[in-house]
Amino acid sequence: VTEPMPREEILRAAAAIAAEQVGGALATTHAEDGTPYVTFVLCHLRETGEVLFGSGTRPQHTRNILATPEVSFLIDNREVIRGDWTAFSRVVIEGRAVEIPPDDARYQPLLGELAGKNRMAAMFTDGGKLFVVVPRRLILMQGLEAVRHIVEFE
Repeated sequence: VTEPMPREEILRAAAAIAAEQVGGALATTHAEDGTPYVTFVLCHLRETGEVLFGSGTRPQHTRNILATPEVSFLIDNREVIRGDWTAFSRVVIEGRAVEIPPDDARYQPLLGELAGKNRMAAMFTDGGKLFVVVPRRLILMQGLEAVRHIVEFE
């Protein structure tokens, strides 16, 4: 029996996994027909459980988010599978993508955080849109451990 991991420890462990990855898989709902859509985006997972990412104005996932802001993110370290599949860890963040407009006081600090993680991610955002995923739930799965460490947000 595994002791439940404290909330802050789950969030720290998730952020540490994500810090080693350039991005993750973003799942949205097709604006045109309501079917699932998944794409890879450069992102930054904050220790608050929020995910920052930018996008141009024309990609499918941007149109999808503007129509239906509920999203799911998968960030994992799948490259370890080649050498040690027992070290495979993943984080799922479910929540609502909110656009942060350039005139919002949070825009520059959040864009700076994203640029600190990956300059290319900030470049994609410039002239496009900055999104923050406000988490509803974060799920951490580490290695072969069967336990799903879950943080529920308000």
